[in-house]
Amino acid sequence: SLERLMKEANGNTTEVDKTLDRLQKVSWTASGWKALCPAHDDREPSLSIKEGDDGRVLLYCHAGCPTEGVLRALDMTFRDLFPKRR
Repeated sequence: SLERLMKEANGNTTEVDKTLDRLQKVSWTASGWKALCPAHDDREPSLSIKEGDDGRVLLYCHAGCPTEGVLRALDMTFRDLFPKRR
């Protein structure tokens, strides 16, 4: 989105922004975002993505994929879900 591109240009890209950029069919919901789960053959978005109060990324696959599997499919680690210390 334009907002995310502007954040990136200003150096204000968050971990949730970086995670959303790796996902497909992302849409906003009342409580965060939803997207296709990369860990299984997802036809309808079943992955919930939220930003925690501490800035970490919260992932939950409603089809039952473990977070480790989702991260592996995105070529990410748990460390990538937490804000970088400055």
